[in-house]
Amino acid sequence: MPRRSSTFGHVERLASGKTRARYTGPDGLRRSRTFASVADARAWLATISADLTRKAWRAPEDRQRTVGAYAVDYLARDDLRASTRALYASTWRLHLAPSWEGVSVDAVTSQRVRAWHAQAARTTAPTALAQAYRLLRAILNVAVDDDAIPSNPCRLRSAGSPAPATPARSLTAPEVIDLAGAMPARYRALVLVLGFGGLRFGEATALRRCDVADDGSRVDVARSVRYLDGAWHFGPTKTGAGRRTVTLPAFVADAIVEHLAAHVPDDDDALVFGTRTGTPPSARNFGSTFARAVAACGLPRARVHWLRHTGATLAAATPGVSTADLQRRLGHASSAAALRYQHAVSSRDDAIARALHEHVVGSG
Repeated sequence: MPRRSSTFGHVERLASGKTRARYTGPDGLRRSRTFASVADARAWLATISADLTRKAWRAPEDRQRTVGAYAVDYLARDDLRASTRALYASTWRLHLAPSWEGVSVDAVTSQRVRAWHAQAARTTAPTALAQAYRLLRAILNVAVDDDAIPSNPCRLRSAGSPAPATPARSLTAPEVIDLAGAMPARYRALVLVLGFGGLRFGEATALRRCDVADDGSRVDVARSVRYLDGAWHFGPTKTGAGRRTVTLPAFVADAIVEHLAAHVPDDDDALVFGTRTGTPPSARNFGSTFARAVAACGLPRARVHWLRHTGATLAAATPGVSTADLQRRLGHASSAAALRYQHAVSSRDDAIARALHEHVVGSG
């Protein structure tokens, strides 16, 4: 049958009586579609032409790729740390795949995301749900970059950073010392390092003997550890700013020296706060032990992470300490803080440690 031309693309009457429309996309590939009438074919070509003019055209095959296909690509990225990849894979498998694996990316709408989030919130802990939402948003960002969808439908305000179910409370210095005393001997120094050094749990439990000064006064935070999918994953600190040297109060340094002599093998690579078998303590088991110490001290409920919060609060109370000093000591990173780091010097960290020592020993 003769081919009829249109302003954009071509339409062709087929022997079956139907009409086929064809066009060449900006990627150089020819695409076609069959319609019942010439009018429908031309209307389709007019829509494609309008999308091209508005630069809103998307390759049909990209729009039809599933969220699961994009997730596979995302999890295979070379820039993901092993621990991060394991966390993302677990989050995808447990919280996202059942709802999204077979859904094409162009079928993901803000309304659908909102409905999924509301349903998941009934059975998923806030932190896990926030992690799942952030991962879904990151996966769909790749679809946006690929021009498969015009914008990311994950637009729920604050869904990626929910408020903690129990707000953190800063402990007092005597409470931290009492808690350390109520812990098993192997973990007393760890509580002091968390409470007065402000390290993250994964940072402290990744410390090796070679990271600690001979007199215990300084620790070099160079890595972190996490247990995922049945294996321990050692890797870089949470952020680039997390790699730092932290000066400790003298009484904490003394406790570390005693701890090293009593519980750590004489090997530079030995974990400072390892278990009897030489592995890092798991967050869950340590949390249970810490909860028993809290109860033994007659304190209100407290979480292990509150020790880091306490370290930050006590350091902030030190006269003359700037925001830059605190951000450096705690290993926080942000675009705004990066400039202020230039004004922080190592001597300020020493001053923080000395002031903390005086605050605790002097008031004892």
